[in-house]
Amino acid sequence: MAERGIDLNGPIVEANSEASFKQRGIQPQFYPDKFRYDETTDTFTCPADKTLKLRQTRRREGRVEYAYHASAADCQQCPFRDQCCPKSSPRMVVRKEDSPAVGAFRAKMQTEEAKQLYRTRAQIAEFPHAWIKEKLGLRRFRLRGRQNVRAEAVWACLTYNVQQWLRLSWRQTLQVVAA
Repeated sequence: MAERGIDLNGPIVEANSEASFKQRGIQPQFYPDKFRYDETTDTFTCPADKTLKLRQTRRREGRVEYAYHASAADCQQCPFRDQCCPKSSPRMVVRKEDSPAVGAFRAKMQTEEAKQLYRTRAQIAEFPHAWIKEKLGLRRFRLRGRQNVRAEAVWACLTYNVQQWLRLSWRQTLQVVAA
């Protein structure tokens, strides 16, 4: 959005939520924020003092993800295995580095002005979204491909706008007739 000159105001989405850790059976004392990162060796140390080494680097849109894995032997012998990695072994922790544009967006959305502006979103945008989902049944796009989805979204928005225009112009006509 920054490259296009668009001032985006939106939510900051975090992929690893507390709910996902609970679902995987990970106890709070073994959440990723409890692992210590050592910048000089580029490793993590788990709460049981085992080392996780960098195994994979993935480039995603807006960030780079670094995946650190513990050795399978360390996890198998660990007395905390059932609390740390009960459903998957060995344990993995992902460190994310945002691109400068995403970092700037996060910083902007932490300002009081951006938070206040974002709060107004509900009264402006939520009703049309709910109306399109409920009245038009557009809960999922029926077509594939960016151009087809864009066309479907434009038609849905156009339909919403025409419906609102008819509703408002009909109301004005009724007020003129009643007067």
